[in-house]
Amino acid sequence: MNANRIKILKTELEQFVNIPINMQWDFTGKDDAIDEYEVSIIDQVIGPASDFEIARFSHNVFQNQDTGINYEFYFYDDSQPITANTVGNWNISYLNNGFTAEEIYYYSKPFTKSFFKLDFYDTADERDQQIYLSVILPVQQGLTQTVVISPLVPPVDIKKPKMVLDYLGDKEGFFVYWLRSRDFIDVDTFYVTAKFFDARLGVFKQMTNTRQDLITPTKFTFNNADYFYYKYSLNYATKTYEVFSTSTNLRVGDGLSPIKWYEYVNP
Repeated sequence: MNANRIKILKTELEQFVNIPINMQWDFTGKDDAIDEYEVSIIDQVIGPASDFEIARFSHNVFQNQDTGINYEFYFYDDSQPITANTVGNWNISYLNNGFTAEEIYYYSKPFTKSFFKLDFYDTADERDQQIYLSVILPVQQGLTQTVVISPLVPPVDIKKPKMVLDYLGDKEGFFVYWLRSRDFIDVDTFYVTAKFFDARLGVFKQMTNTRQDLITPTKFTFNNADYFYYKYSLNYATKTYEVFSTSTNLRVGDGLSPIKWYEYVNP
């Protein structure tokens, strides 16, 4: 095998090669600048990100450590027409609304499709109020009353519109689900109205916080802000709420001072 032998002799000359390469750093950080520009354009088009997370507000405890909230719904006896002399024809019973004991006991569709609806407004002034949320209270929950549906069977218990909502048992409508942050909508006080959806008739029935025979100056002409609302106050720190009367500004909702709603009857 033949191979060339090459001998390299060390000299005193510098042993390097100067290669002229143009080194410019004008594009350093361009990628970061593009990312910042994209964020800026997105903010201009759709706005900055907002916190729309929902928090669960529970009913605050009373001094006796009771956490439950009490509702009583009174219906006017529709068999008696309301007049200027009408007194005391409201009762805590679905029978007053026209349901039969059999419809309530056997959970007929006209009954089970009915419900109470609480609407939360930012003000009691109907000229510029804004509704923000609603809470549904189904008729399937609540306490009971004893009635006779037939002389051939023993008395039975049927639902009545008196509800004690709490963490256990009947709890549909006990919690209020609202925005966790106040940055987008800064509201901590709501004015709440109540309506009953009567599935028999397919209509909503407005309710008042006072019996009409006790409303002054007349039972048909009054300030709506005084008699159509309760005030719900939210505490963002503790994630709780309390309910107050709009007339006395006293807290209500316990067993001694339940939240009372009365069916409004048109003249």
